[in-house]
Amino acid sequence: MHRARTLVACVLPALAVSVSWLRLEQPAEIREALTLVALALAPALVPSGWRRALAAVTAILGAGWIAFGAQPWELLPYRDERVLQPVATAVGQGIGDFYRILLPFSPAATPEMHGLVLTAIFGFVLAVALLAAASRPLGAAAVTVAGAGWAATLADGQTVVLGALALAAALSTPLILRVRSGPSLVAGLAAGAAVIAGAVWASSATTVAREAALNWESWDFHKISADATGVRFAWDSNYDGIRFPPTKTVVLTVEGPEQARYWRTSTLDLFASDHWFEDLLWLGRVQADSDAMPLDRLTPARAANRENWLEQRIEVKALVDDRLAAAGTPVALDSRRLGNVFRLSGGVLRVRSPLGEGQRYRVWSYAPDPAPAVLAASKPRYPTSARRYLGLDGRNFPVFGSPRRDLAVRELFADPAYDSFAAYTPLYETAVRVTGSTKNPYSAVLALESWFRSRGGFVYDEQPPSADGPPLVSFVTETKAGYCQHYAGAMAVMLRLLGIPARVAVGFTSGTRKDGKWVVTDHEAHAWVEVWFAGQGWVPFDPTPGRGTFGGTYSFASDSKDAVAALRRGDLSGATPFIDRERPDLADRARVRAAAKERGPSLFAFALGMGTLWAVAVGLGKAVFHRARHLTRDPRRAATASRRELEAFLCDQGIAMPLCATLDDLRRAVSDELGLDGARFAEAAAHARFGPPADSRSGSRAARRELRALLRRIRTQLSLWARFRGFVSLRSLRRGWQSP
Repeated sequence: MHRARTLVACVLPALAVSVSWLRLEQPAEIREALTLVALALAPALVPSGWRRALAAVTAILGAGWIAFGAQPWELLPYRDERVLQPVATAVGQGIGDFYRILLPFSPAATPEMHGLVLTAIFGFVLAVALLAAASRPLGAAAVTVAGAGWAATLADGQTVVLGALALAAALSTPLILRVRSGPSLVAGLAAGAAVIAGAVWASSATTVAREAALNWESWDFHKISADATGVRFAWDSNYDGIRFPPTKTVVLTVEGPEQARYWRTSTLDLFASDHWFEDLLWLGRVQADSDAMPLDRLTPARAANRENWLEQRIEVKALVDDRLAAAGTPVALDSRRLGNVFRLSGGVLRVRSPLGEGQRYRVWSYAPDPAPAVLAASKPRYPTSARRYLGLDGRNFPVFGSPRRDLAVRELFADPAYDSFAAYTPLYETAVRVTGSTKNPYSAVLALESWFRSRGGFVYDEQPPSADGPPLVSFVTETKAGYCQHYAGAMAVMLRLLGIPARVAVGFTSGTRKDGKWVVTDHEAHAWVEVWFAGQGWVPFDPTPGRGTFGGTYSFASDSKDAVAALRRGDLSGATPFIDRERPDLADRARVRAAAKERGPSLFAFALGMGTLWAVAVGLGKAVFHRARHLTRDPRRAATASRRELEAFLCDQGIAMPLCATLDDLRRAVSDELGLDGARFAEAAAHARFGPPADSRSGSRAARRELRALLRRIRTQLSLWARFRGFVSLRSLRRGWQSP
């Protein structure tokens, strides 16, 4: 009867909590919510004690599986990070999304928010059920109001109806649990209905609800900082100098890649009027129901192979931009939470409006990391779609290695219709001199990159000296001081002059690796060069000295010193030893294993270890505490210590004993609660405590001997769980140190 009453008392609170939270979704996932409500109510139907606690833990694990896909069997020591870290990340993301995303939200587009809704329903209903089962109706009512009211702080509308439902649910719990007769139930229902009607009338007919002293519907439990600032970048080229703010601001974080990458936001394809500009062509919209995107003609067919994809999980921080940052060429995107996403030429992705702080997206990129020998073997065979990347100021330059190429270029410079570009003749002559008699485009690219980074006498300067004439020509031939836009812009111009398709890429360097993710700040804003190679697509190079490095063996910007040394020696065989950061070399197993052993214990293992230490400390501490009473030469005190030890043992087993229990009280407790005979111990202890002084010493020894025998018999009657519970129980210590 009690279980049925408990279940009935939980029905209306569960309904109020579920309705309040499910209204935040559109469409609402009712079946999952009902499943979690059933899971939450189940522990209340289990008898109290360890069985109910076990049922509650089982229900919690099941709820985590349904809400976040957290598989309970992964909660093993040193494996639980596979569950706890993703769940913690999803919870943090979901909490922030409630105060950033317009409600109601789509569960499919924002699974973290959906998981939190399910978790809230389960958590509040479970708390109500456990309190109701423990006959705590006021606590259950308070949890009901909190559970239904919190959801009301997140969205407007229907607050009066929800408030009435929550109030009815809160009043129903003590009514059902406490009322024992029909007339009392009718009277209670009438009183509750009157209270609810009065509350609804007051909320709708007065201004109290509109001008409340505590506007509870506007509470923001997430507490997003109001003074957060965004960082916006103008990506078109600027050669007048730059200044980074003194304090770094995190603009985005990237999870997934182990190897350092550059995060590109856009490309500058057009060179006109001495500057590089975006010249992006609209290709179409990204389909929300399909991750993969069509490949343009300059992306190699191998990019369609998912094994060549690089996954990135990117979270926007302070970056204010409608372009999506990604490594290499994006080939797939999970756009469900981004709205409309547009594909532009050059692998650039743009959204209708800048993403907000905390928004996340997953993108897969084709980011080639070819061996030097592969690039050296790439022939200068460029499709028609690549010819636009040979243009400068409206003229296309002849392809690298074509017959009589130098004569054709000089005729272009001598053309009166092109005389405005004649000022770039020194750049062409410098490019020819630096690259010399290179036989393939890759060798020419390496020569220019190395020249800018180390051999040409250039210095990095964010406030370079001003000079007359085109800024890039002055940079290369006169000042030799500038920042990334000078280096990337000049190298891209010189490559096009040599007949090699190139463009300027803008975005961010890799950033700093922290806690398994790349943390990118505004100080990592950067420009570099991308060169197109047949069979490989767009490959990044970085001519700017001291600004950043990336993984790979083909570039002087490589973060591998061995690879750079090999390139300087002219070794393009690709045989340089290089550790792939995404797939550790088998020869490095010992180091990988050593690093694994040096990892800190998982959270679950740490908690398990601390719990074990606590249990051992409590058990041994109690043993020392009680045995210390026997350290006395007074036999009467020793006999009293034996009585106190038995009293403490019974207390730890949950057998209530009065503070001034007599030996006869102990004997009856042992007999009534445990079914054992404690008369011999009681007689020995009484003889030692109250007998003749001459017999007290032998009596105290007999009392201690009988105590040990009695405790052994008691332990054999107890289950392992009962013995462990008594071992770690603190009930006996709460009675304090009592002098005999």
